[in-house]
Amino acid sequence: MQKRLLIVEDEPAILFALKLYFSRQGFAVDTARSREEADELLALEHYAVVIADLRLGGSSSTEGLDIISDVHRIAPETKVILLTAYGSSEVEMEAQRRGAHVLLHKPQPLPTIAEVVSSLLQSA
Repeated sequence: MQKRLLIVEDEPAILFALKLYFSRQGFAVDTARSREEADELLALEHYAVVIADLRLGGSSSTEGLDIISDVHRIAPETKVILLTAYGSSEVEMEAQRRGAHVLLHKPQPLPTIAEVVSSLLQSA
C-alpha cells in the first residue's frame, strides 16, 4: 500500500519539485498551498507524513506552526517535517513544542528530505 504524503508549500516551483520527486519515490502525494487547503485534506485523508513550509503567503507568517498543531489535533500519529528558510532557535523550540518531528532549513537536496521521510516512517 502506498504511503500518503501531504506537502504544504506556497512557492509553486518548490511544491512542484517536491510532488514530482516523492511521486517518483512511490508516494501518493497531495499538495496544499495554504493552511485552509491543508486542513481540508487532513480531514479527508490519512497521511503518513506532512511536510509543511513555515511561511505561507506572507513574509512574517508562521502558519506552518499552526499546521503542526492542526496535524497533531486531527491525526496525532502523522509525522511532521517543518521546512523553513527563516529558522531560529525560537522557531525550532516552538515547532518541537507543537509536535514537529524534524525542522529542516531550506534549501535541502530532495534526497536529504527523502532520507528524513524514510527515517520517520521506519521509526513509526
